Amino acid sequence: MTPTLIVLGFLALGVAIVAFATRHVPSPPQSSEQDTAWGEPQTEENAAVDPFAHAPPRQTEIEPAREMERQS
Repeated sequence: MTPTLIVLGFLALGVAIVAFATRHVPSPPQSSEQDTAWGEPQTEENAAVDPFAHAPPRQTEIEPAREMERQS
C-alpha cells in the first residue's frame, strides 16, 4: 500500500508542476484607443522609406546551362 501512495504522491506532484509551469498570467487591460495610423492619408512626411533605394539594379541576364561531362 505504501508504494502505491508514493507513486500517487509523485503523480500529484508532477501534475502540480505542469499546471504551475503552463499557467496563463492575465495580461494588463489594453486601451481601446490605439495609435495605428490606419485611417491617416499618405503624405511625404509619413511615407515609408525604400531601404533598397541605393542598391544596384538586378541582373536580368541568365547564365547558360553547362553541358554535362561525358563519363567513360
